[in-house]
Amino acid sequence: MNIMKIKLFWILTALQEVKGYSNETKCNVQNTIVDCCNLALTTIPSHLPVNATSLDLSKNSIKIVKGFAFQSLRYITDLDLERNLIQLIEINAFHGLHRLRSLNLNFNSITLFPDGMFDRLNGLQDLSIAGNTLQYFQDNKITEILNMLKILSLRKLSFDIYPDFKFPSQWGTLNKLINLGIFARSAKVQFNKEMFAHVNVLQIMSLYIDVVPFISEDFFEHFPKLDSITLAIGRDLPNNPIDQVFKSFGVFKGRNLTNIEIKSGRFDNGFTLNHKRMKYLWSICLKRLTLCNLYIKNIFIYAMQVFSVQSTCLEYLEISENTIMDQGGSFFTLIQNFENLKVFKFISNWRRSRSKRSQQSRLYTFKVLLPKTLEELYIEDNIASDMVNVEIINGLNLRVLSLRDNDIWSCEGTFAGVINVEYFDMSGWTCKKLSINLLYGFPNLKTLKASGSLLGHGFANTAKAGSFLSKNLRLQDINFSSNRINSIPNGLFLRQFEQLSAVNMSHNNITIFPKFHASIKALKMIDLTFNSITHFNNEDIEEIEKLGEVDIFLRGNPFQCSCKTLQFVKWLGQTNRVSDSLDLTCVTEQASRRFMSEVISNLKTFEISCKTKFWLPFAVSITSIILLAIIITVVFFRYKYAVEYFLLRFKMKMKNYKEFRQEYIYDAFISYSHTDLEWVKDFHDNLNSMGFELCLDAKDFIAGNGIAENVVNAIDSSRKVIFIITHNFLKSTWGSYEMEMTRMHAFQKGREDMVIVVLRDKIKVTDMPEIMKNMWIKITCIQWPNDDNLPYNTEEIFYEKTKMSLQKKDETTLLYSRNSVV
Repeated sequence: MNIMKIKLFWILTALQEVKGYSNETKCNVQNTIVDCCNLALTTIPSHLPVNATSLDLSKNSIKIVKGFAFQSLRYITDLDLERNLIQLIEINAFHGLHRLRSLNLNFNSITLFPDGMFDRLNGLQDLSIAGNTLQYFQDNKITEILNMLKILSLRKLSFDIYPDFKFPSQWGTLNKLINLGIFARSAKVQFNKEMFAHVNVLQIMSLYIDVVPFISEDFFEHFPKLDSITLAIGRDLPNNPIDQVFKSFGVFKGRNLTNIEIKSGRFDNGFTLNHKRMKYLWSICLKRLTLCNLYIKNIFIYAMQVFSVQSTCLEYLEISENTIMDQGGSFFTLIQNFENLKVFKFISNWRRSRSKRSQQSRLYTFKVLLPKTLEELYIEDNIASDMVNVEIINGLNLRVLSLRDNDIWSCEGTFAGVINVEYFDMSGWTCKKLSINLLYGFPNLKTLKASGSLLGHGFANTAKAGSFLSKNLRLQDINFSSNRINSIPNGLFLRQFEQLSAVNMSHNNITIFPKFHASIKALKMIDLTFNSITHFNNEDIEEIEKLGEVDIFLRGNPFQCSCKTLQFVKWLGQTNRVSDSLDLTCVTEQASRRFMSEVISNLKTFEISCKTKFWLPFAVSITSIILLAIIITVVFFRYKYAVEYFLLRFKMKMKNYKEFRQEYIYDAFISYSHTDLEWVKDFHDNLNSMGFELCLDAKDFIAGNGIAENVVNAIDSSRKVIFIITHNFLKSTWGSYEMEMTRMHAFQKGREDMVIVVLRDKIKVTDMPEIMKNMWIKITCIQWPNDDNLPYNTEEIFYEKTKMSLQKKDETTLLYSRNSVV
């Protein structure tokens, strides 16, 4: 039965190996560091770089480490197999790893180690085997592991312990061991002097204990060289051992310690950091103290003030992830008396039932007294207030100020006393209201973090928002990500940021490339990922080229691959400035999404299709325009007089001509050739003597008006139009023009009988112009007596006929009168 189980296990493992090898190419290789973490691998990849020095295989699904699995990787110094499913390690699994210094096998399912597993690992310094089901520890047979180890070079060891654990006497063989990690696997484990029944003292300098169900006051007496302590209290314990923990530090009275860290001890009732507990730390020359995630619900100011006066050695103090009652800004009083404090972190401590903002408070000055030695101040996720004018006293040594993730409801205050701060973090604020003076107090600022602060609203609501960074010319790193910025304020980056190297504008709504000052030469990275950029125009591209060797990140933008963006696509294919070009996608004119690299690889075809799309409509448009021009030209020349007549009528109307009913000014308008002027003058005088008022260009045309306008006005003002037809007239351009204007007027006004033709020369009807032929049936024609053979062919009869033709009729016609209002 057991043989069948073993065979089945090997078959399933072999099947998993096939799947596991398919993920080898996903390993991230950076020089000699190979990262294969969290890739769902089921076996050790082959064909890894033979010069690799560090290999991370953690968080996979490897079940077996086969023999000689690493024999080609003889330069490996760090091997991480933590959090896999390892059940079996074969003999010679680590064969060839003579340079191995660190081996992490934490949190697997290993029950036994094969004999000789650690042979020839003579350089191993760090071994982590906690979180397994090793029988050695469960049966208190740790000596078997120690016998296997025989590694005199081991400096760090992490392992599990169970109830009644005792340090074995053979511990002395590991005389270089200085770092110990102990993982208690039972709530019944007790850290007391009974553990040291076989060995009195341990030369450990750094101790990490995971889960502390119970610890005695004298436990640390057996660690005379201890310098750093980390205690992860644990969660599912019957009682809160926090009092025992503080009492256990009493043995360090008068000693120097580098670090005490107490963390991860959350109990429903919590505890108060009071005088009774803190007194055990007063007499220790301690450099670092961390109280994290302990459910501290209150801090007694007096206890901390005494501690701050007594602890002259403390340089680092962190109180984070607790449930301290909000005490306003009183937490600053916790630290003001420390003589040598350099770093203070007060992060995520207040209770989650935060009070809502009732009304905006007036702007006032809040003074903060700091230790003169303080260099870094982190007050994060602890404040709910409107921004005020903050004046920091003793802040000349302050270099880092982080106020991120606080509920700052407006950003209209200022800072004073922080002139040497180089790092400022205001991420998570609500800057719908913004003062351009907010950062004026940071003249030496190098790094500005303002992610998720709604600066887009603040910029839009603030006049001269482009001056927001005008006093921070030493900036090197700017992070304005996730701020709902639609447009960058004019001049925001047009400052002489000569040291600026990185700008993060990701996760906004920017559509164009930011403009930077010409003096900026050190810029190395611009992050514009996840914005609303569809393409860069030529001006944007010119701005980028001016910046020199800069890496631009553009992933997540809604780029368009169309003929309109062809120049942008071509630039992407040529530039080496876009570092994530392989991750870019675009939407084509067919509304399909493609990788930009595919479009660029077929750029020639894309460009030809765009040219076809351009020239075909262009050619059709040009052809259409030419055809239309030809048609218009033909129509114009065919009906040019009609067009000109109506244009003149319109022009006259715009000059305030108005129709009204009245007698005509003239009985007739005489149209003639100026070559026949002498005869026309006699003709005019004879008719004038008969009482007729005749319009003649020489005496009646209005000076200043165009000839065409005078002609139309004369036709309008006359009952009749007399054409003196001679050979000279037929050759005259103006003669033809006046005939066309008369015909159009007669047609429009229904006065087809208004034309009188005087044939002065002998001209046949067939020689007449076409327009005259078309009007001939309605024309009154009078022949000048130049043929003696014709009867009644005398001047007296001629003038009598003309007189009869000019006789008035009882009808009222229209007259266009100048100088009247339309």
